[in-house]
Amino acid sequence: MTLRLAIVTPVFNDWESLRHLLADLAESLRERDCSVEVVAVDDCSFERAPDDFELAAPIRELRVSRLASNMGHQRAIAVGLASLVARDDIDFVAVMDCDGEDRPADLARLLDTVGARPGLAAIAQRAKRSEGAAFRFLYKIYVLIFRLLTGHRIDFGNFCLLPFGYLDRLVSRPDIWNNFAATIIRSRIPLERVATARGQRYAGQSRMNFAGLIAHGLGAMSVFSEVVFVRILFASGVLLALVGLGIVGVVGVKFLTSLAIPGWTTNVLGFLVLIGIQAVMMAVMMAFLLLNARSSMQTMPVDFAQGFVRESRVVAVSSFAAPPSSGG
Repeated sequence: MTLRLAIVTPVFNDWESLRHLLADLAESLRERDCSVEVVAVDDCSFERAPDDFELAAPIRELRVSRLASNMGHQRAIAVGLASLVARDDIDFVAVMDCDGEDRPADLARLLDTVGARPGLAAIAQRAKRSEGAAFRFLYKIYVLIFRLLTGHRIDFGNFCLLPFGYLDRLVSRPDIWNNFAATIIRSRIPLERVATARGQRYAGQSRMNFAGLIAHGLGAMSVFSEVVFVRILFASGVLLALVGLGIVGVVGVKFLTSLAIPGWTTNVLGFLVLIGIQAVMMAVMMAFLLLNARSSMQTMPVDFAQGFVRESRVVAVSSFAAPPSSGG
């Protein structure tokens, strides 16, 4: 049976890369019995999407959904996914960047993975990173901190292939506004990691800077805010207990031994009390933040995403006919 696939890709002033992506997707999937619809989420680009895109089988349609304002990469993905959730003619949904770093050839491998193990979502795990040594070092630190604060391993990005049945679970979570990959983990979707390499950019340079990477990492942690808050509360409690033991030890050295030198006790006690006050303040702040997060009403993309779309139009249609039936 013909497999029906929708591909969501965010675009910001990168229409030339989208042309290359469409051509490479057609080449990578041309031997497969599938029908492909590409949804390009225009994150309020400066230039309107061209009308002269050319499609080849198995890509049958290119739709461009233009956002009313620049919302950022992650929220553009959320809007694109929410636009598909009410459909009943899709079997799988893929998310990938349009710049070429997510290779269309690897999408075929993701399809093989979900075909061999139905019910799983296939995610592209970068087996080898091509960035500089400084970036790789900072990335390892980020992965370690994420594991310590959340208890989960995050070693993949946006590039993935999802059975359509999981889509509603994702777009019904407010977390997806902040970080798509972390929301997949939080949603407890069964995952199969597929080792991939980073592709070469089709055109231009990456717009992601150091500040953007930090914000992206914090966004991923915010998806597990309750877990992070509880772990920080626990760490504050442990720190406060250690401070208490330290104070007892200093007082014991002062009055029970002759080891203390003049002024030492006052300085050490002052330092320990300062640390204890900071631990208490951190615990109180985390408690209030946790309570506020639990009581606040958050918006779900499934309900509000389409309000951010200024225009959605079919830009190109191929002569490739859409199939009448579903493939598993």
